[in-house]
Amino acid sequence: METIERRSLKEEVLTKIKEFITKGRYVPGQRIVIDALAKELGVSVTPVREALHHLAAEGLVSVEPRKGFTVKKWEPKEIEDLLYLRMYLEKLACRLFIERASEQDIEELSMIVKQMDNAVQTSDLEALTMFNSQFHKKIVRGSGNEELLKIMESLSAKLHRVRILSLSYPGRMEQSCVEHKAIFDAIVERNIPLAEQRVEEHIKKVMATLLKRAQEGLI
Repeated sequence: METIERRSLKEEVLTKIKEFITKGRYVPGQRIVIDALAKELGVSVTPVREALHHLAAEGLVSVEPRKGFTVKKWEPKEIEDLLYLRMYLEKLACRLFIERASEQDIEELSMIVKQMDNAVQTSDLEALTMFNSQFHKKIVRGSGNEELLKIMESLSAKLHRVRILSLSYPGRMEQSCVEHKAIFDAIVERNIPLAEQRVEEHIKKVMATLLKRAQEGLI
């Protein structure tokens, strides 16, 4: 029983710190003070330190001698590497989804698109980020490729941070919704080349936004 409780605590601390980073409470380059964070979360320093080492392995934080843990800054090449990988994986997922999708799958994707539109209308960044993630996860899961799903899940924390950084940029909420509707329309038509093209266009626009933010020193 103690082992289960300890594991649960570690997971809870990890989730909370990851949320602080992906939602921008901790900004790139900011030092994370373990004692202060542990006090805020009401836990000892041990699960906090373990969580930070885990996040370092995921690429969300950096560990530097004598400086400790800091939120990782993204270099332009890292942004390009991640998003080019995502682009090719999601193009494959989209192709497989179209080949396999039932009418119910299409309808469920349609509901997500409508929820994204509602979030844009109310300027609800948090809701849009959530539905954006659901849209892409629906396609990946619907691809039927378990290895592809595992790879995408391993990138989920970084991609969540990507979504927030992109969607919070002026004008991107509205434009992103337009791009997702275009992808959805191609899926409805079961037009694989067009869907792949629109996925590529969407992710390249996300990449351009992040590279611009990197130039401005915002990530």
